[in-house]
Amino acid sequence: MDLPINFKESMKELLGREADELFGSYSDPAQSGLRVNTCKVTCEEFEKIAPFGIEKIPFICNGYYISDTDAWSKHPYYYAGLFYLQEPSAMLPASILPVDKENTVLDLCAAPGGKSTAMLCNHPRMLVSNDISFSRTMALVKNIEHTGQTAVSVTCADPEKLAPMYKGYFDRVLVDAPCSGEGMFRKDSNLISSYLEKGPKAYSGVQSGILDSAYEMLAPGGKLLYSTCTYSDIEDEQVIITFLEKHSDMIVCDIPKENGLCGPYEKYTCDSRIAGCVHAFPHHFKGEGHFVALLEKDANAEFKAPAAIPVQKNIGYMKLPETVRGFFEHLRDDFRRKAEDAGYIVSSDGFVYMLPDAFDEIYRKGIRFVRTGLNCGSINKAEKFTPSTALALALKMSEFDNVLDLSASDPDVIRFLKGETIIRDGAEMKKGHVLVCVDSYPLGFASYDMKKMKNLYEKGWTYK
Repeated sequence: MDLPINFKESMKELLGREADELFGSYSDPAQSGLRVNTCKVTCEEFEKIAPFGIEKIPFICNGYYISDTDAWSKHPYYYAGLFYLQEPSAMLPASILPVDKENTVLDLCAAPGGKSTAMLCNHPRMLVSNDISFSRTMALVKNIEHTGQTAVSVTCADPEKLAPMYKGYFDRVLVDAPCSGEGMFRKDSNLISSYLEKGPKAYSGVQSGILDSAYEMLAPGGKLLYSTCTYSDIEDEQVIITFLEKHSDMIVCDIPKENGLCGPYEKYTCDSRIAGCVHAFPHHFKGEGHFVALLEKDANAEFKAPAAIPVQKNIGYMKLPETVRGFFEHLRDDFRRKAEDAGYIVSSDGFVYMLPDAFDEIYRKGIRFVRTGLNCGSINKAEKFTPSTALALALKMSEFDNVLDLSASDPDVIRFLKGETIIRDGAEMKKGHVLVCVDSYPLGFASYDMKKMKNLYEKGWTYK
């Protein structure tokens, strides 16, 4: 690989003789991985049904090395949301930031959703998943919907606009910042041309600005994780040092130097403030390149809630619309109870959204909410309700009373995922809506007339 000259010179300055080991690693194949969606399947269960070879990633509790990403991306289990394809070093940030069911979490630069989907496996009280690019939020919404989790809101806003509206609100904030991408050269050599156009200095100011916004939104005692997929100290150590100089109530937490992770560069060993940060280099670590810093705000930090933009209470959402109630009678168990207790919004184009409990806390006028909670389906002009694929993925097979469960080897699975009609003349299902599953894991809905099944699978998600 023809690496940029200025990149090689920078690495020689930062790593010394060790730089040649880094450059040598670029002749090795890039590492691929997947992360099991433990919201749907345990790792033990997944290991028994894995269709291809997997190798446990020791530093990610639900992560595995794989060799053929293309084959995994075409398997029905991918469409059922059982796993997320992710490069191993990219799994580090969400695994290092501690998230639990009591936390309200912000993923500030979230698209395409790898970190958000990982944190949802810890069932936070609420996750706000934000990206500044509306086009990128489309992939973000899709990936989140595949997890089956509903306590989440996808927003599209500049961090500077969010900051005054959520002062001191979030218990956890993750900033996987835009960067020069030096750590991904082996995975995607096309990034080199972008690097040659911009380089590290073009990003450091943006990264510092995003971190300052994240600080404003972090609650006293809260934790903030900053990560990049680059090696440049201009974007890594120096950004953290600048941040600490501006915010004296923040400290860097120690991240164990295990599984090939290294500390800050030698030139920064005299600065104990950043000793807890880590680098992942492919000549030490079985993955690509990353930098991670975990910071904590003093629990006694001075905090003033915003007076001009209060939390929006009683925003006027409704109970389950009557036109949807007939369909929801097919639901069972925990999901049925959840659906009956939830609040709903019906959009101007007829989409029905089941809202998370904390929505009235996180809603702010002026913020673009791309998706909140669960898209249950849509109501047409004739008042007919069509259930969504997102709703199917939020269910367990046992939570719907009319099911077609296919094996992964059944050709009808791929036909269904391609949006085709499935013939089931005289089948055991009842007439009406059917939850189509693969090996007991939901994929989507179809409408059955006792002879054939009209496919209701999401058109933009169809198998390719």
